[in-house]
Amino acid sequence: MFDKPENARLTKEESEKYGRDINARSAQYENVEIESEKVALTVDQVPPPLTEEEIRQRVGEQNFKNMNDDKTSSSINS
Repeated sequence: MFDKPENARLTKEESEKYGRDINARSAQYENVEIESEKVALTVDQVPPPLTEEEIRQRVGEQNFKNMNDDKTSSSINS
């Protein structure tokens, strides 16, 4: 993109142009949709919490038992 050695610094203008070019290239690959109207959910549109039986059906019986009987931390990043 530039005809400068790798260890040479960019000027402010070159840096800004480089940033705009990268942003433009990235924007081509993004799948961005902007809703024309953003409406908050009303109370009657919010689904009720799942029952234990519904959770068992979704995650499987053994997974449900493991999570309820597990005494260790469930943190992913610990």
